[in-house]
Amino acid sequence: MRHTLIIGAGASGMAAAIAAAKGGERVTVIDRNRKPMKKLAVTGNGRGNLLNCGTPDFYGDRDFGMEVLRHMPYEKAAAFLEEAGIPLVHEDEGRMYPASFLAASAVDALKMQAQRLGVVIVPNTRAQHITREKNGFVLQCVRAVYAEDTVLKSGRVKPGALMGEEHADYRADRVIVCAGGAAAPMHGTDGTAYALLTAFGHKLITPRPALCALLTEKKPIEGLSGQRVRATLHLNGRESTGEALFADDGVSGIAAMQLSRDAHAGDVLHMDLRMAVTGRADTDVFSWLKARAGRMGESLLTGAVSPQLAQALWRRCGHRPSVSDEALRALAQVIADFALRVEGTRGFDSAQVTAGGIDCADFDPSTMQSRICPGLYAAGEVLNVDGGCGGHNLLFAFASGLLAGQR
Repeated sequence: MRHTLIIGAGASGMAAAIAAAKGGERVTVIDRNRKPMKKLAVTGNGRGNLLNCGTPDFYGDRDFGMEVLRHMPYEKAAAFLEEAGIPLVHEDEGRMYPASFLAASAVDALKMQAQRLGVVIVPNTRAQHITREKNGFVLQCVRAVYAEDTVLKSGRVKPGALMGEEHADYRADRVIVCAGGAAAPMHGTDGTAYALLTAFGHKLITPRPALCALLTEKKPIEGLSGQRVRATLHLNGRESTGEALFADDGVSGIAAMQLSRDAHAGDVLHMDLRMAVTGRADTDVFSWLKARAGRMGESLLTGAVSPQLAQALWRRCGHRPSVSDEALRALAQVIADFALRVEGTRGFDSAQVTAGGIDCADFDPSTMQSRICPGLYAAGEVLNVDGGCGGHNLLFAFASGLLAGQR
């Protein structure tokens, strides 16, 4: 029986493991975390945005991602999850969730199916190096050794303390690298897995944080922390519409996060706040303000926006509350274009996904096998394909993992 060794028990790794086991292979999954699918368990703020049934939204090696979906389309990825015991429901904008709206329920279902198929999951084990041998591969690992967990009187389990580390080697006929990128290192994806593939000659496209908050100049957003607005954002020729959330140091929310992969210090973020202020994205703001000023005087923004946003808008336009045409024109300009200088992004610690990764040029999108080293495969976020908010990244992870696992 052929032995498949998978590095990483995330979405792509578990999909590959289940597909390989269904194909009659003996499967071992190595994962550095104490529990498998740690990152999947928190996706969608814990609600489990697993897929997206709409138009794919891929970046990086987009053509490669689309070719993967040609061989493993959304329908097959969804069927895989349904077969694992995860009924899917559609919420909006193509987002697909487990019917429970709990990511943990999807994790439990996938883990149970893997166990039924005889997949062996080895936790607390970090892959260090893959060696190609005549009859397969050897994976050198370091395994963390912990003391036994303690069950407290409350029923909660206190994890055992780290006692030390030990070396372990695993042999297999083929190896699938599904160890993720560099985003969210607290979940075990810290970028070290790239070296497993670059050692064979695969090229690394410089990883960057994606789907994270934008850091901006602070003075214009002073007092706005926690304020949510519906806005259209523009940055470096890209547009994103949706919710924006102000913080002390910048702007978060889906609309801003979608633009983070292209953000650099010195760029200017343009926020069109007409929807947030007037309720319409195409409003002639000056005429709208003029009409309200005639009824409400200098309190013309009362009832339209929060006091905090009203103060920030007046401050940004350089006028005290006034009904003069000069002040209203300046205010209208700021509402239509609340411009902020970008100072960077929050970084990998708060990023949801990684932009960049291993160049896909040397992988076959129909099988995910390396063109450089037969028997070596890669899937998921370790590759230079990342998806937009809404389940696109996980769609690629599941689809590519299924292709790598099946034979």
